[in-house]
Amino acid sequence: MTNHKLINSISHDLWAILPDFLQTLYLSAIDFDLSQAQEPSQNTFIQRGSVAVIPVHGALGKNLDSMDKVFGMTDYTDIEQMLTEAEADPTINHVLLHIDSAGGTITGLPELTSRMRAMKKPITAFTDGMAASAAYWLASQADHILVSETSTVGSIGVYIALLDQSRYLEMNGLKMNAISSGKYKLDYAPFKPLSKEAEERLQANVEKWHDRFKAEVNIKQNVPLENMEGQTFEGFEAVEGNLASGVVNSLSEVLTLLGES
Repeated sequence: MTNHKLINSISHDLWAILPDFLQTLYLSAIDFDLSQAQEPSQNTFIQRGSVAVIPVHGALGKNLDSMDKVFGMTDYTDIEQMLTEAEADPTINHVLLHIDSAGGTITGLPELTSRMRAMKKPITAFTDGMAASAAYWLASQADHILVSETSTVGSIGVYIALLDQSRYLEMNGLKMNAISSGKYKLDYAPFKPLSKEAEERLQANVEKWHDRFKAEVNIKQNVPLENMEGQTFEGFEAVEGNLASGVVNSLSEVLTLLGES
């Protein structure tokens, strides 16, 4: 089964995600075995005492459909809904983001981080797997970031990957005749090489969002600029590099620290 919507998003959207993970997601979207489908994540938090545990797992995106969620993706809208419910619940005193994600799309992400900063209840982010790119952007908006010793965090960067099919078409004796109106309408069409002007515009947009990413990270954190160039860090390295507050090796230990086991 092919997920055409996801393939289109991978091919055209701006992403903050580990490149190898996006490649794996792309290959899965082309030929997906339904027997490997994951149960879509629930749209409600898990309550542990007075702590609301919000799962942030898999690739992240905005307005995902049921097929996207079968791929193990998490919707920014669902995370926001869980934050709102936790804020309104008088039995909840603390929010815990349990993250295991290599990142996701830029679309929808700044709106969610703004919502996180407006929360009146304290937020802790914890990963015992991965909190990279867009997932780290989310984690950085928490009051504290906790990581396990072997977890991976960081990858503060943005990119877009466009597939140039022009040579492939030429080698197979195919030529695309495109009639368009609007000077920039076909700038990013896959059947033609990317012009220098179009590439410069894309680069400017990528730089703009990378700058936004770095600025938002340091609203609540204090990460040196040299640690925000797309590299990743493991547990103790992340703490040394100011990407995390401390090392805690399990979710149960985090809940104990928060006073709710």
